[in-house]
Amino acid sequence: MNNVVLREVSSAEDAIKVAEFFRTVWQDGDDVAPFDLILAAVHVGAYCVIAELDGHAVGASFGIRGSFNSENILHSHVTAATVSGVGFQIKQHQMEWAKENSIDAITWTFDPLVRRNCYFNFVKLGAIAVEYLPNFYGSMTDSINLGDVSDRLFAYWSVKGQRTDSPLASLRNAGPEEVVVEIPEDIETMRSVDLESALKVRMLVRDQMLDLMNTGWQVTAMTPDRTSLILSKTE
Repeated sequence: MNNVVLREVSSAEDAIKVAEFFRTVWQDGDDVAPFDLILAAVHVGAYCVIAELDGHAVGASFGIRGSFNSENILHSHVTAATVSGVGFQIKQHQMEWAKENSIDAITWTFDPLVRRNCYFNFVKLGAIAVEYLPNFYGSMTDSINLGDVSDRLFAYWSVKGQRTDSPLASLRNAGPEEVVVEIPEDIETMRSVDLESALKVRMLVRDQMLDLMNTGWQVTAMTPDRTSLILSKTE
């Protein structure tokens, strides 16, 4: 992993590399982030980084500045990596960039049914989820999400208030005033072989989470077996 080089994007050439890399990950769909949008946004202070191994792109991230609950945020619109460990490197780079640019928190959206993403976000990073966004992007056409609806969790990763305990503390049993929501073992395979069943599971999870999160509940942890999300009521 020491051979992976992360570079902030500032040129049209690099913006094209990032856009092309995203297209290789989200195949058969619309551009995730067109190069001209990346270049224009970076020119006025957005975030974009490319990770390269032996000169080839193995990861990238594009985000924009914004505001959430009166805080300055970096919203990480899209991040992808094709080599193990690069995604974590990119998130650490985002955190350092945010600290240097007076950002209070980093946010992003992700599919609540993908267990490995939940583990990465809640356990490895120590982020929380503060909103449930039903069908946020509408029906998607790429080969990864084809046929599914785009329900997303809105992740919140504090820059100023980083947790001091081990992120593994996010693997725990639920308390008496918390709610446990089980998520499927492999939603991507289920979607490819039985889309109807995958959609039923998604609606079941939505029914359990949406009303709670609309009234202030947050996803704060996963159960030790990594099969379920734990929701806690905020003060």
